[in-house]
Amino acid sequence: MNRIAHRRGWLPLLLAGTFVAALPAAAVADGTPIDPELPTPTLLAGTDCGSESNPAWHALSIFTPEGMTVSIGIPRSTVNGVTNQGVVHAWDVDGSQTADGSADGLPVAYQSVYVPLPLADGHTYAWDASTYNGTAYSEATAPCYFRTDASPPVTPVVTNPDFPPAGGPGTPTKAAWQPSTFSFSSSADPLPAGCTEAGAPDCQSSGLDHFAYAWDQEPGIGAATVPADAQGKGSVTAALDWGVHTLYVVGVDAAGNESQSPAAYTFTVPWQLPPPNPTTLDLTAPAKAARAVQLTVSGRLSAAPYATGEAVHVVKSDLAHPAGVALPDALLAADGTFRITDVPQTGGANTYTVTYPGDSTHQTVTASTTVQVSRSATAVSMTTNATSYSYGATAKVTAHLGTTYDGRTLAIYAQPYGGRTTLLKTGTVDSHGNLATSYKITRKTTFTAAFAGDDRYAPATDVRTVAGYAQVSESLSGYYGSTHYGSVVYRVYHHTAKATLNATITPDKAGQCVRFQTQRYYGGTWHTQSTSSCRTLDTKSTADATPGLTMTVNSKFRVRAEYVHSSKDPGNLSTWGAWQYFTVRQ
Repeated sequence: MNRIAHRRGWLPLLLAGTFVAALPAAAVADGTPIDPELPTPTLLAGTDCGSESNPAWHALSIFTPEGMTVSIGIPRSTVNGVTNQGVVHAWDVDGSQTADGSADGLPVAYQSVYVPLPLADGHTYAWDASTYNGTAYSEATAPCYFRTDASPPVTPVVTNPDFPPAGGPGTPTKAAWQPSTFSFSSSADPLPAGCTEAGAPDCQSSGLDHFAYAWDQEPGIGAATVPADAQGKGSVTAALDWGVHTLYVVGVDAAGNESQSPAAYTFTVPWQLPPPNPTTLDLTAPAKAARAVQLTVSGRLSAAPYATGEAVHVVKSDLAHPAGVALPDALLAADGTFRITDVPQTGGANTYTVTYPGDSTHQTVTASTTVQVSRSATAVSMTTNATSYSYGATAKVTAHLGTTYDGRTLAIYAQPYGGRTTLLKTGTVDSHGNLATSYKITRKTTFTAAFAGDDRYAPATDVRTVAGYAQVSESLSGYYGSTHYGSVVYRVYHHTAKATLNATITPDKAGQCVRFQTQRYYGGTWHTQSTSSCRTLDTKSTADATPGLTMTVNSKFRVRAEYVHSSKDPGNLSTWGAWQYFTVRQ
């Protein structure tokens, strides 16, 4: 027959050995003549019938070597009581062989038809069915295509990270009722004998489809299954009671063949895990290292041994990454040792924080070590617009920053003698590298310019100290009037009065020294009459002097006070007050 058609469908292939009828001679003819009025056989609903482009898979073990049996519904005749026959034509798609089988119509819904077509592993076959009434054939059914697979998958391999196999090394890392994942893997489904390339003609293999598994017994009908992925892997997660368990797993290919023997993974689930061992972590690293050059940090965990694959986590913090950045995990050797290599790009303190997360037998532990990575030097300098200042005068301070990488910020501080350090200004230097500010001077003051450093340049500072004069405030008392000589105001005293010069020193210099100087004008110039010895400033930082006025009628005088700096007061320089002018009258 030549009845190849294309239709996707399903039809079961039945085991040989059921009742079959002899094939009539007409069945071996070419299937003609065709009577279009003759009904075609029916196929059992929901049965396995593949298409030419997508043949169904069948395990060869369900056929006898000599042939195959299919089930069809043969129409019963209603004309002249003729008994119709069902005729099945089958062929190897490679064209190597064909065969036919038939059965008489009986008063049953479906009958088995045996076709003596020998089936071979990896081949693709097709068949169709017609009704024969002794003189003509019906139209044939659409062909059903199928492939055969006689090779069972390789027995899977079972692994689990938490429960080592019985008799093997290691100890459980989980206890009863804790979820754990068991992984399955199997190699490719074997090819038919004599085949070297999958998919070649007559070298078809259905491929691993899924895994069937059962706990503490071999998987049977209705066993639980998990699909196999493209790499031949699958897994199942379970939380088990304590005790000894065996997980049985078989691989099943798309044709339904199962592994010849199941994998048996026997293991023990403890009631509870023992407490983990106390763990210490020692790190060794160089104190200093060059930037952009590889360095090594080595470490050792106590309480060895450690399982293969365990690792420590590493986080490095530096000026560019103050919150830290993760480095690759470092694998542990069985004795608990490990090595970390890094090429630091940021200068300054590089801190390596190493954490071991712990396992069922070891506690979590963390340790850190710091390596000072080299940075280039830069220059910071300072200038002021003077070296000493009157009390309350304003100093202009300028700081200069040299070459850096990406940090261009300076900070300027002031510390008056005996006082606290104050931040005057912080900011980015200008295009010339300068940052300027001002400060009111009341005593000796030290200015500091500071560069905090950047990724590649080290911190730098410069210091400049300026001197400050004290403030001497003066006033005359005891006079009865005022007069002018030129533009200068003179206080007028009676020759019997006492002229008193009052002096106040700022800042407070109580207990320190002040002296007074008196000059008289004659002969066209001023002449020093007297300079007092040291007068101690009182608790209000004041002192006074009273020059004698007898025998001085109509004379002009001037007087002033000087604060005298001593080793007890390095804060201010010695300072003269302004001249105070007076004259004496009868």
